[in-house]
Amino acid sequence: MIKSSSKILIITISIAIALLCCGVDLSAQEKEDIKKWEITGYFGAGGNGRDGPIRPFYFNTYCIGVGLEYYFTPRISLEGEINYLPHLLEDENSIELDMYRILGDINLLFYFDITKVKRPTMRWFLTAGMGYQYDREEITRFYHTTMEKKKYVYESFWFQFINFGAGLKMNISDELALRLLYKIHRFPAEYTITKRLAFGLSYRF
Repeated sequence: MIKSSSKILIITISIAIALLCCGVDLSAQEKEDIKKWEITGYFGAGGNGRDGPIRPFYFNTYCIGVGLEYYFTPRISLEGEINYLPHLLEDENSIELDMYRILGDINLLFYFDITKVKRPTMRWFLTAGMGYQYDREEITRFYHTTMEKKKYVYESFWFQFINFGAGLKMNISDELALRLLYKIHRFPAEYTITKRLAFGLSYRF
């Protein structure tokens, strides 16, 4: 598992470096944008990869989040992002399960034009980064012999090994844009993989 995760990290870093070089070269040919900051609110579907094979489009809850982005060039930006996913676990026999997850990421984003106009109307982008994850798991167990219910709470804090994703951005005006993002947050253990498919509304200032 460690070797596999290391390979994924090396490949992701290599791709990021190549995209960074490409983005810097292309940005040198473009006019600098005065507005450097962009804030985005996200809402969509989320899923937990706990137990069993990875299912890229399995979602069992919703997710909400916010991201703050700074543009180094028109094509390269750095983003800080935080997301909240509730109710990631489903009840089992005689056991009520519930888990809340908070994801905090620092990401690099690379933009590519789809349409060629003064300001591109549509762009697709790639994102990769690292961060942390906080889990709060609540387990309520029913004991048939004593007819009692007992509640247990477990909390954990994980270093996020790597996350990566892709999306589409459509500019509505000079300040507003719509986004569609699919992202996988992959951690050292398989059962902590999180998938997100979210819509976003961005404001640039």
